[in-house]
Amino acid sequence: MNSKHPLISCICLTWNNEANLQRALVCFKGQDYPNTELIIAYPDNDNKTRSILDQIMNISPMRIIRIEHPKQENRITTKNNAINMANGSFICMWKDEHWHHVNRISDQYRVIRNTPFLSSVLMHILIFNVKNQQTFHSGYRPWQDTLFCEKQMMLQASYTKIEREDDSVVIDFLSYHNKLYHITETPHLYVLIYYGNKHYKQSNSYNYFLKSEFTPEINQTVKELINPDHYAMNNQNWDI
Repeated sequence: MNSKHPLISCICLTWNNEANLQRALVCFKGQDYPNTELIIAYPDNDNKTRSILDQIMNISPMRIIRIEHPKQENRITTKNNAINMANGSFICMWKDEHWHHVNRISDQYRVIRNTPFLSSVLMHILIFNVKNQQTFHSGYRPWQDTLFCEKQMMLQASYTKIEREDDSVVIDFLSYHNKLYHITETPHLYVLIYYGNKHYKQSNSYNYFLKSEFTPEINQTVKELINPDHYAMNNQNWDI
C-alpha cells in the first residue's frame, strides 16, 4: 500500500431501477477520494439503465465500465465478472439501493492504509424504514454491503464457490485470516434503505435490523438525503 491514492473500483449490480441508479451515480460522483472507477453490471434487456449510462458517459468524466450480462445470469457470476474486470487495487461494494456518504471510500481506505489489514467493513450503519419513514442506528455486526477489500484478497475468497448471493462467506474468510478491519464509529457513511421486502426479512441482516434504535434527532436529515428526487439527472452537473 505504498501508493497514496491507488485506484479503487466500485462494483454496482443494478436492474431496471432508474431512481436508485441515479442516486448511486451521484453518490459516486461526489466521493472525495480522487482515484475511482465504477463498474456497473446490468441485464442486456435493461434499456433504462443502458439509456442512463449512455447519457452520463457522453457528458461526464467519471470512469465507468459497463457490463451487459444475460438476463438469466446468476448474481454470483455477475459479481465475479465485475470484480475480474476491475482495474483497481481495491474493490468497494456499491449497492444502488442505498445511500453513500461523500467520505465513504476515503474513510474505508484510510483505516487500512499502512496496516496489516486488507479490508474494512462498517459495523454500524443507518437504516431508513421506507414504510414508517423512520431512521435507525443499526445493531453491531459486519454489514456486508459495505465491504471494502483489496482485489487480490477478494479473489482468494472465491466467490465462485459461494452458493449464496450475499457476502457473508467472504466476510468470514477475511475475518478468519485476520484481514478485516471493523469500523465502529461512523454509521453515517452508509444509509441502508429498507423497503420491507420478503427476501430481506429472511436474511441474517433482518435480525440486526430489529435490534436497531430509532434516532429521531437525525430522521428529517436522512429523509432529505436519500430522497431520489434530489438525484434526478436533470438536477445534476455531470461534467465535473
